Amino acid sequence: MKVNHIKQLFVALFLLLSAGTATAAQWKLAKTNLNAAGSKDTLTLEVSGNSFSFSSFQVDFTLSEGILLDGTPILGELANDHALTWSTQSDGSFRCVVYSPKNTVMKAPEGTVLRIPVVLAASFDGGTFTAKNGLLSNKASNGQPVTDLSGATLTAYKERAHLVVNVSGQEQVVNPAIAAGLSYTTIPEGKTLTVAYFKDDSCKIAATDNDRKKEGILYVKLSYAGDTDYAEFEEVYVMSLTSKIAIDASKITKPQATGIKEGQLLSTSLLSGGSVKDEDGYTIAGTFVWTNGNAVMPAGKQSCSVTFYPDNSSYYNTAEVSVEVEVTPTYLVTATGTTGGTVNVLGKTEDDVYVKGQEISLVALPLPNYKFDSWSVTGASETLPANDSISVKADNNKTYTANFSPIMHTVSIETAGNGSLSVKAEDAEIASGASLRQGTVLQIVATPDVNSQLESLTINKKPLEGNKVTLTADLEVNAAFKPKEGALVSIDKDVANGSILLYKEDGSLIAYGSSVPVGTKLRAVALPDAGYSLDGSVTLSGVTGPTNDLWTVTGDVTAKAAFGAKKYMVKASAVSSNSTQTASGTITLEPSGEQPYGTEVRIASAEGQNGARLLTILANGKEISQNDVLTVTGDLTVTAVFDHRVNIEKTYILWPYQEYYYSGVSRNFVPFASQTYAGFSFEVLYKNTKGEKTAKAIDADNYTVLLHREEDGLYNEFKGEYKDGLVIHKSKVSVTEAPTNGGNPKTRPAEVDITSTTTNGVTKYVIEPNSDAAKKNYEGTVYYHSTKDPVNLSFGESILRAGGEPVSPMGYVRVTNGGMPYDATDGKVSIPAGITVTLEAVPAEGAKFSHWSDIESNPVDAKKNPREYVVAEGSTGVTPEFVGKDKLEFKLAQTSSVYNGAAQLVSVTGTGNEACLITFFFDEACTQPAVLKNAGDYYVRIYRPADAEYNEYKTEKGLRYTIEQAELAESKVTWPAASGILSGQKLSESVLQGGHAGIVAGTFAWSKPETAPTSTGQQEVTFTPTDPNYKPVSSKIEVKVVSATSSPSTDPETPVTPVDPVDPENPDKPDTPTGIESIEEGMSLYTANQSIFVNMPQQVALKVVDVSGIVLYEGSILGKAEIPVGHAGVYFVRCEAFGDSFVRKVVVR
Repeated sequence: MKVNHIKQLFVALFLLLSAGTATAAQWKLAKTNLNAAGSKDTLTLEVSGNSFSFSSFQVDFTLSEGILLDGTPILGELANDHALTWSTQSDGSFRCVVYSPKNTVMKAPEGTVLRIPVVLAASFDGGTFTAKNGLLSNKASNGQPVTDLSGATLTAYKERAHLVVNVSGQEQVVNPAIAAGLSYTTIPEGKTLTVAYFKDDSCKIAATDNDRKKEGILYVKLSYAGDTDYAEFEEVYVMSLTSKIAIDASKITKPQATGIKEGQLLSTSLLSGGSVKDEDGYTIAGTFVWTNGNAVMPAGKQSCSVTFYPDNSSYYNTAEVSVEVEVTPTYLVTATGTTGGTVNVLGKTEDDVYVKGQEISLVALPLPNYKFDSWSVTGASETLPANDSISVKADNNKTYTANFSPIMHTVSIETAGNGSLSVKAEDAEIASGASLRQGTVLQIVATPDVNSQLESLTINKKPLEGNKVTLTADLEVNAAFKPKEGALVSIDKDVANGSILLYKEDGSLIAYGSSVPVGTKLRAVALPDAGYSLDGSVTLSGVTGPTNDLWTVTGDVTAKAAFGAKKYMVKASAVSSNSTQTASGTITLEPSGEQPYGTEVRIASAEGQNGARLLTILANGKEISQNDVLTVTGDLTVTAVFDHRVNIEKTYILWPYQEYYYSGVSRNFVPFASQTYAGFSFEVLYKNTKGEKTAKAIDADNYTVLLHREEDGLYNEFKGEYKDGLVIHKSKVSVTEAPTNGGNPKTRPAEVDITSTTTNGVTKYVIEPNSDAAKKNYEGTVYYHSTKDPVNLSFGESILRAGGEPVSPMGYVRVTNGGMPYDATDGKVSIPAGITVTLEAVPAEGAKFSHWSDIESNPVDAKKNPREYVVAEGSTGVTPEFVGKDKLEFKLAQTSSVYNGAAQLVSVTGTGNEACLITFFFDEACTQPAVLKNAGDYYVRIYRPADAEYNEYKTEKGLRYTIEQAELAESKVTWPAASGILSGQKLSESVLQGGHAGIVAGTFAWSKPETAPTSTGQQEVTFTPTDPNYKPVSSKIEVKVVSATSSPSTDPETPVTPVDPVDPENPDKPDTPTGIESIEEGMSLYTANQSIFVNMPQQVALKVVDVSGIVLYEGSILGKAEIPVGHAGVYFVRCEAFGDSFVRKVVVR
């Protein structure tokens, strides 16, 4: 149990008020809709409906499962020089008692009285809060109860999920008999969308069924109003109805999709492989792309639409195919510590979300004087090991709590002889057998009775040095008294916040309460407590001198000194988590500047600027919340650490320039941000050459691509413009049917002007688009018609191999005339002489075009693809030569770096590395995506898609990359100061004051606390970061050691012979209190261990009453007594004697 001193208040006995005498006060929560599960929040308790002016209050509050107390409740704005104590009740509730040592009234009768910091467990989705046993008490100790708040309903913020919509039929062959429609499926299944067809991209002019039976472009709006679980959805798709050739679905070999994790965009899954064949078994060149790559994917094996975009988009329609992608479930896993420690999470993600089965290491780190007890988990049923380091797996939304408790030691107090022994902690008297927290500073004073002296004062059988000891183990304090033999040495009762040490000439310490012979020579030394300094000098009575710093005893010696609070610098600092950046944020404290020891400091404001977010606040290296009240115990530096968002550089964007030929289909621009988790999450707009912006680029034009991404926790907002980023070339008009009976050929589009000339049986048709729409998207073509005899041509298959690999066939030749293809029969193409055809060499997968076989006779045309070829009598054709694409190899330029607070970048070496897509993972199999930021081991996946020159490249396994812990430079740490100790005392008695390590949270402690220095010197202190990204660092600081040879600080006063007070009616007996005022002044009253301890100098009638008016004790007391009350809370003690009475209010913890 931690002992807090509660200054006693002189107040009247509490009387319950009769009904209707005051306005009914009520507890109220400022908000009940809390932050999301797994995050921190603050419950703000207010008192409302109250007109009663009060100076103290009590309340018991209960948190439901999943709401974890995060530290200590904090006083609200109504507090005015008030103090707070709290304890855990046997029923699991928490009791808070707020009081004023000066009996100061709250600033107002209504408003915020308490802020309760909490952590919401990862599994939390709702709960309750109760506040009961509320009592307000005024300066006169009149009280008013507060109406219970019974079960206020708390909810956690929960973002609604997004529908995944798969569409098909965005490009299809028109059917004059049936109105075309866009098909869709949803994830989850069963969601019905509203489908509306329009003729314009602004979706204002509705399309009729008849419109859907004609060639052209329509716009389809799919929408969903949303429900409890899913957000609203609206998207406009382009549906193109054409007379082009439909790809046979049975000829499509589906690509394979890499797995992704729940919550990632579908486009994060890489598509590889897959092919499309025509009716003759030849490959149709093209690209597979996710139809809706911006879909946020839910967990499970999901079937999603993939669109195949043929390179020959003027001949073939696009085709959709459904591809399965494995989406691994993710879970929110958080860790927190109770008061007394923290938890390090090794392998931590930025958002605490982990892939199913991912292993996380938790390390419990107790603060000084605390110990680790156990682990507990909320949201799952697990048996956890007892050790402080455990590994857990992500298999549910859950929160692990490391439970810490103070290290407790028992204090035993024994006296023998005529005298008393006082042992206090923080000015509160300690009873023998009390259990106190390790690190508690005990003040031990032995006071002999009249004509007695101290014979010995020991702690654990060893003489006490000075009058204070820091509790590091069970402590036995023994004092023995004997009859007075010489001059009594004592310390003035008003000396506080320091010690006066008296040494004999031989250097031996004189214990207070003991005696020395008259004529003894002594030296006086002052030893201030931590945070205090000697005001003036020590004064001694009963001495003469000094001579050579020694005083000569002439009678009973009393030492006096005043110790005042030292002033320390209180300052705020705003820094960046990245040491290379300047902070963009501010923090202000109230008060600041030089402040006395013990001053309370609050954070007035802490705000980020220019895209920086507040990451954490540190007070001398300890992480705190913005509502915490800080106490000045040394130089205090409060550091606001701002996590600067990282810029997504334009150079990270892969595939920023894309081009293809007009097909009447809006083909999504697919940028990817390598080296970041931003991935494909960009909003894409297009600006045409007229400056008009659109979300669907359909018409042929040179578009400026506008990429935009909102800022998030890690990356700044991104805005990028790529001039000519998307170029949609005009397609050529295609002939769909040869001319008959002297007429003109039929074309796509039909809006054309045709002129023809005939020479030697060959008619040349020059075809040009004539409508505005056709002119915008098509350029003219030439078609030849011949009445001459056909020539059988062979364009063969290449037999050229690359690297000796048996690739066959490596490609084929597509032969067209005005866009209309010729079919081959038995490998021969029959074409009438005199016609000029277009030859296009189409490589198979893994191959690329090299040249045509007539390279020697026609070196210019032989390098062209496609090329024109004139069919003459006797022609045999030309053969394309293909070669295998080059294979690429990539390596990491470096395999490690040092943590610097920012997301790391990785360089790749190898030809074509600028097009590599680089992603990071926690595991070698590359299933657990990671942000490359914190210290630890990671794996890097390198992927480069195939292009015209190179094959696809993908690492088989992740490449290991390590971020090493950063080393804190000793010179960058502001080391604490140490309070002085006595010669022979251990370093554990010296208090470390102040100190910080900038942005790094952690604790300072003596490296060897058991060391007992005998002289002033340098001693080693270790700073242990609680941030696992940093290594511990040590340095030496000065410790002042006080001994008999220390410089005295004294100022003798005129010797005064003390005169004991006497009662004139009883001159042989000491004075005895006779009035109620004397009893009140001479009594001792304190609390500990849920008991009230009294020591009455005269017999009194005593009554103890709780806040509800129940009498817990009533009886007559003389001398010492212990009155157990059983529970923490506010109690009233009434004492009556000599026909008068007084009341004191006490707080029991």
